[in-house]
Amino acid sequence: MKKIFILLIVSNFIISCSTTIPLQANLSDQTMLLADNKDINANYSLSSEVPDGNMALTSVMKNGNSKNNLEAFQYASTTAFNRLFDSYFSNKFNSYSEDVIDVQVTLTDLRLVEKTATSVGATLLTGNSKFNVDAVAKVYVNIKYEGEVYEKDFEVVASEYNESQNINYGNTSYKVTQKNPMQQRSELLENCLNKAIIQFENYVSSVVIN
Repeated sequence: MKKIFILLIVSNFIISCSTTIPLQANLSDQTMLLADNKDINANYSLSSEVPDGNMALTSVMKNGNSKNNLEAFQYASTTAFNRLFDSYFSNKFNSYSEDVIDVQVTLTDLRLVEKTATSVGATLLTGNSKFNVDAVAKVYVNIKYEGEVYEKDFEVVASEYNESQNINYGNTSYKVTQKNPMQQRSELLENCLNKAIIQFENYVSSVVIN
């Protein structure tokens, strides 16, 4: 009983230490423009190896050292992936066409990578730090069309800088960032999945043409 109580305390502590990244899952204007309307019926299935919940975070220091944190953030990875690709297939394929293409799309990884772009010495000297935030997605695609099978693994990255500054006010010191960090991460993840759709669009278009 005591062990169960301790486990509950630890699990609650982990959850309380994680922060939820807001969910944004809309096709961007760029995706809508770059993706062609196809007179093909897409018989598609979506799957994800990245469940809703903990978002993997890799922190990379200026000297190249890195560490992984699996409990830093919470994000609805599968939900975002499904919503975006469902919307893409609904908008860009013709469900009434007799020309059928079978498509399986799997999200195999989705993570954040934060790279410090300012040395420790410079940060201590100025109180400012600059870091690059990447959203990285890996996708596997299996396509069956006109008796042929096509497979593809690809990785996409959405990247953006952010800068923080230490401000002293009397005896109080606090940190401000140029952009809202949580909103930035949310937008990067959405952008990353949109890029994955564009890359998939390029691949499936080459299959259809061939």
